[in-house]
Amino acid sequence: MSRIGPPKFHPPGLFLSICALALILLAAPAVAACGGGDEMTALAALYNATDGDNWYDNTNWLSDSPLYEWHGVTTDSNGRVTELDLSDNELSGEIPPELGNLTNLEVLILGGNELSGEIPPELGNLTNLESLGLSGNELSGEIPLELGNLANLEVLGLGGNGLSGEIPPELGNLANLAWLILGGNGLSGEIPPELGNLANLAWLILGGNGLSGKIPPELGSLANLEVLNLSGNELSGEIPPELGNLANLESLWLGGTNLIGEIPPELGNLTNLWGLYLIDTGLSGEIPPELGNLVNLRALNLRNNQLSGCLPASLQDQLQMINSYLGDLTFCP
Repeated sequence: MSRIGPPKFHPPGLFLSICALALILLAAPAVAACGGGDEMTALAALYNATDGDNWYDNTNWLSDSPLYEWHGVTTDSNGRVTELDLSDNELSGEIPPELGNLTNLEVLILGGNELSGEIPPELGNLTNLESLGLSGNELSGEIPLELGNLANLEVLGLGGNGLSGEIPPELGNLANLAWLILGGNGLSGEIPPELGNLANLAWLILGGNGLSGKIPPELGSLANLEVLNLSGNELSGEIPPELGNLANLESLWLGGTNLIGEIPPELGNLTNLWGLYLIDTGLSGEIPPELGNLVNLRALNLRNNQLSGCLPASLQDQLQMINSYLGDLTFCP
C-alpha cells in the first residue's frame, strides 16, 4: 500500500503545536479536538509505552507533522491510519490496549523488537486488519481468543515469543487466513481441529512448542496448504492418512515428536512435495512403496526412527545428500 499525500486542509502551526502537546501529555480531550483524536491518542500511547525516545527511528513522532510523515505510519486519503510498521525498531515495553482504537488499520507489524507482556485482547477490535505481525519479541501469556474476530486477517505471525496456553479454537473462524505462524513459543494442549476450517491457509507453522495429543485429521481438509510444520512438539498417535489429501503441500515437518505407527501410504499422493522431514519420531514398519510417486521430492529425513525395508529406487536420483538424511536405510534394487 503506497503512502497517501498530505490532506488538502492544513491547520495553522499554532493549532498543530497544541495537538502535539496534547499527544505528549496524553490529554484525550485536547487531542480529540485536533481531529482523529482516538488514533493520535493510540499512537501516543504506543510511543510512551514502548520507550519511543529510544526507538531506532522515531522520526516526526509526537510532532506537528501530519501522521503520514511519522516513521512507520501510513494513512488513507482521509488521514486515517491504515498501516503501522515499526518492525526491528528497538521497541521495548508492553503493547498498549489503545491500539485497538485504530479501527481503520489494515497492517500492524511490530515484529523483531523487545516487546513484553501479554497481547492486548483489544486488538480483536481491528476488524479491518489483514496482517498482524508480532513475531520475534518477548511476549508472554495466552493468545487472546478475541483475535478470532479478525475476519479479514490474512497473516497472523506470533512466532518466536514466550506465549503459553492453548491455541484458541476461535482462530478457526479466520476464513481469509493464508499464513498462521505460531512456532517457537511455549504453547500446550492439543491442536484445535477447527484449524481445518481455514480453507485459504497456505502456511501452518506450529513447530517448537509443547503441543500434545494427536494430529487432527481435519488438517487434511486444507486444500491450499503448502507448508505444514508440526515438528518439535509432544504429539502422539499415528500420522493421519488424511494428510495425503494435501495436494498442494510442498513441505511436511513432523520430526521431533512422539508419533508412532507406520508411514501412511497415502503420503505418496503428495506429488508436489519437495521436503519430507520425519526425523526423531517413534515411527516403525516398512517404507511404503507409494513414496516412489513423490516425483518432486528433493529432501527426505528419516533418521532416528524404527523404520525398516528399503526406499523406492525411483527416489535415488532425486534426493540430495542422501547419506545425511536416510540413516541405515538403503534403496530397493
